[in-house]
Amino acid sequence: MPSSPHRPCSVPRCPGHAAPRSSLCPTHRLQAEQARGSPSARGYDARWQRLRAWVLREEPDCRACGAPGQDADHVDHILPTSRGGTDDRDNLQRLCPRCHARKTATHDGGFGR
Repeated sequence: MPSSPHRPCSVPRCPGHAAPRSSLCPTHRLQAEQARGSPSARGYDARWQRLRAWVLREEPDCRACGAPGQDADHVDHILPTSRGGTDDRDNLQRLCPRCHARKTATHDGGFGR
C-alpha cells in the first residue's frame, strides 16, 4: 500500500513539507521538540522514574483494556497535574500506548490543545 503524500508544513509561509502523520516539516518539528524541553526539565526526574517503576511493578497489565504488561508501558496521571493532580500513587495508572493516547485526546484536553 502506498504511503500518503507529504502535506505542506503547518507553519505559515514555510515551503517545507511534513512527513505522513505529522503537521510540521523536519526543521519546525526539531524546533518544537527543542522548545518542549527534556523530560527532566518538564519534571520527570529521578524521583518520577522510581515512582513510574513502582507503578509498573504493582500493575501487571493496562488498567483500561487489560493489555499485557510488556505492551502497557505508560504511566498516566488519572487527574492531570495541569488540573491539580498529584504524583500520589492513587492518581497513577498503567496504560498501554493506545489507551493512553485515547485518554489524553478525550479526557485531558487533547495533545496540547
